[in-house]
Amino acid sequence: MKPLPLFLLLSLAVPLAAAPEEFTRKAQDWMQSTDSSKRQAAFRSWMQLGAEEMDHYEDALEAAEDCHLDRLNQLCEPMRASSNPYLEHQKLAEELDEERQRVMGRIRTDWKKEPREIKKLEKDVEGVEKMVKKIRKAAEIDTGRFDQAIDAHLTAAAEIRKEREQFEEEPEDLDLEEIRDEFIDDNHRLSDLEDMRRRLEKTRKEVTKLAEVEKANDALPSSWAKPAMKDFASILNHNRSVLGLVPLLLEEKLSDAAKGHSEDMERLGFFAHESPVPGKKTPWDRAAKAGFQWAASGENIYMGSTSPSDAYTAWFHSDGHRFIMMASGPNLLGVGLAGKHWTMMTGTR
Repeated sequence: MKPLPLFLLLSLAVPLAAAPEEFTRKAQDWMQSTDSSKRQAAFRSWMQLGAEEMDHYEDALEAAEDCHLDRLNQLCEPMRASSNPYLEHQKLAEELDEERQRVMGRIRTDWKKEPREIKKLEKDVEGVEKMVKKIRKAAEIDTGRFDQAIDAHLTAAAEIRKEREQFEEEPEDLDLEEIRDEFIDDNHRLSDLEDMRRRLEKTRKEVTKLAEVEKANDALPSSWAKPAMKDFASILNHNRSVLGLVPLLLEEKLSDAAKGHSEDMERLGFFAHESPVPGKKTPWDRAAKAGFQWAASGENIYMGSTSPSDAYTAWFHSDGHRFIMMASGPNLLGVGLAGKHWTMMTGTR
C-alpha cells in the first residue's frame, strides 16, 4: 500500500485549523476506495480536525456512502449481462423452475396409464433434462471477481454508515453484518442479486448432491448392493435430479426387505404387495422385520425382466408407481431383485 501523504500523517497528531482543499479531495477519494485501510486512514485523519470541520466530514461520509451504493447499483444493473455473471443463469433458472413445476404436476397426475399421455410425459422429462444440462453448464461460471467487487462495496458502505452513527442522536448501533443486510433489504437490485446467488448455489448443490449419492452408492459393498441395484438407483436418481428432487441413497436393511419380498414372490408364485408369509404381510412389516429403523414410505413391484431400465420404465408408465418413484419426501432407497421379480422401497431418515 502507498504511504499516507505527509499532510494526512501530520493531521493524525496536529489538529488543522481548516481542512486544506487537497486534504479534502484525497480523503474523499480514499473513503470512496474499496481498500479498507485507506478508508480507516481517512476516518482517523478527519477526526483530527477541529470541531468546525465535522459538518464537512459528515457530508463527505454521506457522499462516500452514496458513491459505494451507486457502484453497487451499476454492478447489479439488469441490462449489464457482461458485468453480472449471474444473469444468464438466472434467466435459465426462471424458465427451468416454471417448467419443472408444470412437468411435476403432470408427473403426479393419474393418467389411467393412457399411452399417449405417458408418451407426452416422457417427452416432457426429456425437455427438462435438456434445460438442466444448459443451466448446469451456466452454473460453472466463475463469479469470484464479481462477488469480491460486490462484497467490497457493501463492506465499504457499511463501514461508512457505521462511522456516520456518531452524528446521529439515536444510533441503531448495528454491527457491520447487520448494516450490510439492511442495505440489501432496502435495495431491490441487491435483493435480486441475493436471490440470484441463492439460485445459482441451488443448481450447484443439485450437481454436488447427485455426485455424492452416486459415489456413495457405487462404493457400497457388493455383498448386498448388486450391480443391477446400483444401476437402477443411478437411473432413478438421474431423473429425480433432473426434476429437482433429492437423489436416494441405497440402504442395506430396506434393500433386504425389498429383496426378501422379491424372493418370496418368485418362490411362492404370487405377485402382490400383501405377502402370505407370516410376519411379512405389509411393506411396513417387511421393513421392520429386516431391521430398517426409519420410516418406510412406499413400495413398487415389477415382474418380467432383469433389466434395471425395464423396471424403471414399467414403473414410470404406471401412475401410482411413478408417484412413489418421484415422491419429494424420501431420501433412502431399497432395491431387491430375484429372478425377474423386482421390489423397490422408499424411506426417510
